[in-house]
Amino acid sequence: GTICNIACTHCFISCSPANHSHEMLTFEEVERRLAEARRLGVREYYFTGGEPFLNRDMVRILRATLRQGPASVLTNGMLLHRRLCLALRELFDDSEYSLDIRVSLDGFDRASHDAIRGEGVWDRVMLGLKNLADAGLTPVITVTEAADGVGKGEGRSRFLELIRSFGFDR
Repeated sequence: GTICNIACTHCFISCSPANHSHEMLTFEEVERRLAEARRLGVREYYFTGGEPFLNRDMVRILRATLRQGPASVLTNGMLLHRRLCLALRELFDDSEYSLDIRVSLDGFDRASHDAIRGEGVWDRVMLGLKNLADAGLTPVITVTEAADGVGKGEGRSRFLELIRSFGFDR
């Protein structure tokens, strides 16, 4: 869906809390699409948005998806609460397929990230990353260098130190 908990300045499909042009998929809709995908030979599944974890059925959807193939979820990381991360870890442990959690950032520090995503977003994302680490999950973290100077100098080094402090040192 296009529903998101934030309104990034660079979002190319204008996802936001107010954009309901594409509502969230229901579990029943996903089950039908998974059956179709199975018939077509689909081998990998990606969930994006908006923000996928706004969908209250997301864990259930992932459980069904992981019965037939690997899944990736692209998230802004703000909703990665402790209980959700533990549920994701359980899905990861119970599946023969991989579950990738991909957290996207805009810049290597609070100032650059929050300038694009909104005040206070960085801190919530860092808590989400910490919750993933505490649950024993290592996300794929993508950092977009969306503004001039992002990724240059000490900011990148400090970011890598921060991420390593969570236990993501691989």
